[in-house]
This record gives sequence, structure tokens and C-alpha cells, in this order.
Amino acid sequence: FPSSAEGPEHVMGPLSARSALFAYWRGLAICAAGGKYSRLCSALPHLTPQERLCIYSLALHLRLFGDGHYRSGTFQNDLAKNLRNVALPATGVPLSVFCSCRPLALLFAWLLLPLAALVAAVRRPSSGGGSLGGAFASSLLSDWSWFHYWRLNCVLASYHALATSDPGYGLEDKQLFLAACERQGVAASPSLSDRAIVVKHRNEEGGLGLHTFRNAAHGGDWILQPALSNAPSIAKLLPPVAPLSTLRLVTASRASLHQRPAEASSLDEGGVEVLSACFRAGRAGASTDHSCVMFDVDVATGDIRRGTTSAHWYQLGLARARRCPLFSEGHTVEVHPDCGAPVCGEVIPDMASIASLVREAHRKLMPGVPLVGWDVAITAEAGVCLLEANLSCNFFRASFDERVYFAFAEALLGRLEGKAGRC
Repeated sequence: FPSSAEGPEHVMGPLSARSALFAYWRGLAICAAGGKYSRLCSALPHLTPQERLCIYSLALHLRLFGDGHYRSGTFQNDLAKNLRNVALPATGVPLSVFCSCRPLALLFAWLLLPLAALVAAVRRPSSGGGSLGGAFASSLLSDWSWFHYWRLNCVLASYHALATSDPGYGLEDKQLFLAACERQGVAASPSLSDRAIVVKHRNEEGGLGLHTFRNAAHGGDWILQPALSNAPSIAKLLPPVAPLSTLRLVTASRASLHQRPAEASSLDEGGVEVLSACFRAGRAGASTDHSCVMFDVDVATGDIRRGTTSAHWYQLGLARARRCPLFSEGHTVEVHPDCGAPVCGEVIPDMASIASLVREAHRKLMPGVPLVGWDVAITAEAGVCLLEANLSCNFFRASFDERVYFAFAEALLGRLEGKAGRC
């Protein structure tokens, strides 16, 4: 992988509020004028890679706003769809509001985001070493939440897909993904072969309460699968009525930095690295593990560390938002809150095989896609299997080597600047 990016220390010492704001606005202006990432680095050499990527990734959101997108028609459509249930903390306002048109997106980037950073600095001045100015600079450029990493991953995927037209992005279609897994011998959740199934209510009559679902494998719209349950090693960590609770592993492919990713992948079987792992412990009564506590997992050993949530980002409406904290909670959860089962200190069984599975899947299925988030289930019926691949992926607050991650992001942008010739 690319050598690690430079350390977190600034060349000229910590940023003041004024220098941070001017650097932020200057960076946006450079990118608005068509400047590449290399131009931003030259203009702002005193910033860390993390701070430069913060500015440039936001500028890319604006630059790509009306461009095509591999799954949603346009980048704007994808933003609006994915942010409709994510609120600006403590406001209850869905972030999709600011994606409805370019002027609102510009207003958010140039004015509202710095204002939000100021509010955060006032509420938590300790983040900047005790000074309000330092806290503002940190909140604006370097105090990243899970949301910042998710949005960087999303815009990198969108930009890469637009610049390269890599065929791997077609596997965002869940049916195509399952078919590719079957062809390549990659373990994935089993599917039904029936052309269609009929579901009807036990007490309806006269043709009411009857639904037909046609199999996507036969030209329909629905993926038909048997329900899977948690293996005993996972079920013991959860309440009795918890949903299928998965691992999210994020992998990075070195082959995506080459002009011919498939050839590079075939020559270098070690070109995929597992960056992070997270166990999503589903909540009691939830239908999926989207409602969960996220426990960090050691990629090498499978040891489960403390957990946390990001629930305050999903509180739509002011009444609900006021009952939640402004900032993300730290990793403090050790037991499942719904049943008291110990989770921290437990071990995910055979973590080495799980890591090997996702590396193999990335190398075989989509070596040209830079980052992939894999949903892995440990089931009673099918053993360990992939549920789906997420190409605009979320770390879900798992820990990872940030220097390796930022160095990879910078190397990818360097390749795309030469390929696309536009940013």
C-alpha cells in the first residue's frame, strides 16, 4: 500500500480559528476554479493530509453534484437518498434538505458548515486544547466523526466510478453480486431458485392479502432467500428477539491504483488489505441490525472491544433531536443494553477465515473498486457468508490506521486526477 501519510502535526503549529477558516475557504475556491488536489496541497502545505482531504472531499461533493452516478442516476440523487434519514446533530434537520439544489449545497459548504463548527467549538472547547479558536479549527477540519469518513468513502467511490467506469460498480446490484459470488466460488447467502413465490395472509379471502414476488434471478425485482439466524456463538451476545447481526469489514484494493486493476490483482494476491472490522449487535425487536450497538473488533484476533452508537445522527425533528447529545458518544458500552449479555471481551470465532473471505471476494469480484464494505453473517444455517457488498461504505465507527487510510485516499486521487483530468 502507499506509504503512510505524514503525521498529524502541522508544519507551522496548531491552526488558529482565522487561519483554519481562511484555509478552508481558500481550498474551496481553488477547487471551485477547477484546481486539482495537488494544487490544493501546494497552496496549503501547512495542513495535514486529513485537513486537506476534508476540504477537497467537500469540494468534490459540489463538483460532482450534477454528474452521473453508478447507482442513482446523478450524484445529487444519491446524496439526497442516503441523507434523508441523517440529521445535522441537535437540529433534527435532515441533511438531504441541503442536497435539493446546488445553491443550498453551496450555502451549506461555504457558510453553514463553518457555523456548525463554531457551535461545536463553543459546546466543547476542550477539543482544541482548551481554546475556542483551537476548538473551532479542530471542529472544522480535523475532528472527524464517522460521518466524515463515510462521506469521503462515498465521494471517492463516485469520483472513481465516473472516471474509470470500472465494471465492479455493477455489483452494487444485489442480484448481480450474488450471481458473481456463485461464479467465483465465494461464499454468499443462499437464494431460492423458484421463479416466484406467493405470500398470502392466513385469514384473508376473496383474493385479498395475496402478494406475488418474482425472483430477480428470473427477471423479477425481488431476491428470494431463506431467512438466516445467528449462529450460537453470535446469538449468545444478543437478546432472544434480535435480528441477524453482522460484521462489517472494510477492505482496500491496491489494484485500484493501477491502470489495469484485474491484471494487477491477478499478479498480486496480497493486494487487498482489511482496514477495519465492526460487530453490529442488533437491538431487541429490530428487523435488521441497522438498529444496533457497534462494537469495534480487532481484525487480527477477533477480540471484541467496547461499543458505541451514532443514534443522535438519526433523530429527525427538533423534539427528538433535543433529547440527544450534540456529540458522538465514546466507545463505552461493554454489555448488550437490551439483555445485559457481555460483549466486550468476547471473541469472534475464526476471524482469520473471515478476513480471508473478504480479501478473496474483493480480489476476485471487484479488484478495481478502491474500498468495499462487506456485510458478513455468521449463521446457524449457512455458516460464514457474505450478505452484500457496499461500495460507498461506512466504517461504522470501527478503529483503523488513519495514516494508511489517508495515504491510500491521496494516492487514489493522484491516479484519478491523471485519469479524469478534471479535479
